[in-house]
Amino acid sequence: MERTKGFSNFHTHCHLDDGQGSMEEYVLNALSKGFNALGFSCHAPGILKDNWHMREEDFPYYLEEIGRLRTQYRDRIEIYVGLELDYLEGNDTLVGSEYLDQLDYTIASLHLMQHTQSGEYLSFDGPLEDFETLLHDNWQGDVQQFVTHYFTLQERMLANHTFDLLGHCDLIKKHNRDNRYFDPTAGWYKKLTSHLLKTAHKYNARIEVNTGGIARGSVKETYPSMEMIKECHELGIPLTLTSDAHRSSHIDYYFAQADDQLVQAGYRSLDVLTHGMWQSVSIV
Repeated sequence: MERTKGFSNFHTHCHLDDGQGSMEEYVLNALSKGFNALGFSCHAPGILKDNWHMREEDFPYYLEEIGRLRTQYRDRIEIYVGLELDYLEGNDTLVGSEYLDQLDYTIASLHLMQHTQSGEYLSFDGPLEDFETLLHDNWQGDVQQFVTHYFTLQERMLANHTFDLLGHCDLIKKHNRDNRYFDPTAGWYKKLTSHLLKTAHKYNARIEVNTGGIARGSVKETYPSMEMIKECHELGIPLTLTSDAHRSSHIDYYFAQADDQLVQAGYRSLDVLTHGMWQSVSIV
């Protein structure tokens, strides 16, 4: 299958957060692959001080450099400025929301949960020991309660906040290689994913199909799963294809295969930013 139009990607990191390489490297790679558009979406600066969020002092340069690249390559590719905002359950906030008036779009993602004993936020998709700490300290090893809380938080985020893309909405499976912690075909799990998608539909959310976990060897399928993608189609939820690239060589990783899978699921178009607006573009 060949697209009627070229690829785009709106989930892109760089050296300013936990990605590798300059923003221009990503632009040049996108150009070499015939991309129509590229959006940058570093992890938003703010109250989270760690080694994977952008520093607040780097945000002005982020805007300036994207502006320069947009001008330099304006006749060859559309370039957009976004951020990946982190949802915090303790105060029901999206980190980085204060920058909304300076952005073209936002991705809202859940990476963190509050550790009940320390009050600190731990990344359930980061080090395995953080996942284990949350599982055992917050839920006494009950993975069903852990996973239920994960999907409940995303539903709360959908209900209380506005954003352009819901990021990697079944990320909880990242450490579940070979069904180490739970069976994704179990009835309770499928009920949770289905309820999330119905909630996303209720709030008119757009969901990303994210190939980053495959690129980095964490999972063997996209976020969300093929089964969830099929339900998205049944519900009429708009999707966009992203690579969650942390290095420029991954900017279109698994895109051709994902496109085929999306068509198999019934999709004939995906949402992309075109001339500053989200529009449906044919993929067949």
